[in-house]
Amino acid sequence: MKDLQVTILLASHNRASFIVETLKSIKNQTYSNWVCYITDDNSSDRTAEVVKDFIKGDDRFSFHTKPATYKKGLSGTRNFGMDLARAGGAELIQFFDDDDIMYPKKLELQVKPFIRNRTLNFTVCKYEKIIQMNGDETIIASPELNLRHEHIGDAVLTGRFKMNSLSGLWNMDLIDKFRFDERLRYAEEWELFIRIGYEYPNNYEVVDHFLFGYRKHPGTLTMGEDADYERRKSTSVSRLILVNYLTDNNLHTKKSIIFFTRSFLTYQYNPEVVERLLVYVKKSTTLGTKLEFFIKGGLFLSKLHYKVLGKISTWV
Repeated sequence: MKDLQVTILLASHNRASFIVETLKSIKNQTYSNWVCYITDDNSSDRTAEVVKDFIKGDDRFSFHTKPATYKKGLSGTRNFGMDLARAGGAELIQFFDDDDIMYPKKLELQVKPFIRNRTLNFTVCKYEKIIQMNGDETIIASPELNLRHEHIGDAVLTGRFKMNSLSGLWNMDLIDKFRFDERLRYAEEWELFIRIGYEYPNNYEVVDHFLFGYRKHPGTLTMGEDADYERRKSTSVSRLILVNYLTDNNLHTKKSIIFFTRSFLTYQYNPEVVERLLVYVKKSTTLGTKLEFFIKGGLFLSKLHYKVLGKISTWV
């Protein structure tokens, strides 16, 4: 079999001070059959200038400014990259960010399972956290994550599968069926991986090596403060999107029913969603009556809780 070409989709936005280090790490890959589309979300700093200067003479790199037809934010930038990849006849997709470091053997080791089995959906690796505090202090953490699970959807939903968007090397035939939800400013990869995980619960391979460094610094989306509640709003919206997706497509498992029942009765009170889950369970021939009693009990206790609180509030 000929070498499979990897299409790297490098999303960028105002990272002039970091992106050259990222580009060097890509250029230093031991696996050479790749192209890299740098998709920029209309940076206002020197990102475009810095990138264009670096990629001179290496036609594997190309720089693209995201058009206004895609929403601002990472989801729209990744979708733009996906469309470029599709037009370019991509075989394998590697998402990457403009401030992270790709270790030299990442592509080589994650492509190998595809050469043995072209029908795999994706391969996944471990990653190190490069935590940069204010000042010069840098901490490198190498968490031992459990990446082997029987049901990806359940594992990602419940937090047992800590999959970073850069961890996966994706089969284009699979990832092309899905898109990042551009309504989400945060939690977009979590939402996407859960949709994929319930549609395709397995058929992936773990590459048990630390193959990239995930940089955390005060300027990253996931480390900055949530002063305008964008993360919390995105998390709430993503849960609604997911529960509706799983319900409409008949993809729920026992774990997803329990997760969403608890979510919408405790963290994000919405009994109407839970009532819909109850109808789903009643119609199911596999989920069982215990789950039905669990939902009914949760609805009763939550309504009682709010009723009692309402009574107490009239006495204050």
